[in-house]
Amino acid sequence: MNNSPDRKLYAVVGNPVAHSLSPLIHNAWIADAGLNAHYDRVHLTSESARDDLRAMASIYDGLNVTLPHKIAALSAATKSSLEARTVGAANTLVREHGAWTAHNTDVAGFEVAMHAACGDELRNLRVLLIGAGGAARAAAVSLNRSGARFTIANRSVVNAAALANELAPHAHTAGLDDIERLSADADIIVNSASLGHAGESLPPLSPGRGRPFLDLSYGKAAAGALEAAASAGWTRHDGLTMLVAQAAAAFHLWFGVWPDQAKALHACRAAVAARA
Repeated sequence: MNNSPDRKLYAVVGNPVAHSLSPLIHNAWIADAGLNAHYDRVHLTSESARDDLRAMASIYDGLNVTLPHKIAALSAATKSSLEARTVGAANTLVREHGAWTAHNTDVAGFEVAMHAACGDELRNLRVLLIGAGGAARAAAVSLNRSGARFTIANRSVVNAAALANELAPHAHTAGLDDIERLSADADIIVNSASLGHAGESLPPLSPGRGRPFLDLSYGKAAAGALEAAASAGWTRHDGLTMLVAQAAAAFHLWFGVWPDQAKALHACRAAVAARA
């Protein structure tokens, strides 16, 4: 590692964060571009995440922020992009004049993952979106823009309805008990719920008949849901495509360079396979 005083520092911040492949992705891109920078992980358990993130602007030049701190990341910034304000959460922070500017690259990453799973045309696609957290917010913004027809299913129907009212007024809402029924008519299921992180299982699904099931997590966190979906006949897609795409957009914000996404995706799949 280059320890020169002008080396720029970046990191992914979250809880949990030890599993994150972001350092693998970004440090490879930094090396490829010949940049004097380093990317690390920060495990942040604090309940005052907004203040902690603000303080980190004195150390880091940029941050990726993952669950459960994306809403705190937006409030920690002095400026924010339209995308971050629309989603109501930020996953990328850029230091400008000693303070953070908040961005959301999850929307762009989700769009890449959806096209990879479903093809180019998303208008009128029937989507069952599971979850109503930070990742679901980005997915809802993207799906609403694309003209997809979707239902948000969540343990708390109240939270699902609040998300729909705020970001996608035409979306329907339901509880987790409705997933088996709703999945019968869906063209794709998108699982944004962090079931794997909490050790919980995916509710039963109707027979998939080869339809795509996209989990926005990857590795161990997604393994249970993806296995259940595959057993029910769904074609599984993990969140690595979205991970790499949103990372590339963040890298461009920091360095003004578009990195090699195909190479990074290959490295991530190899890393996940090695862990398994």
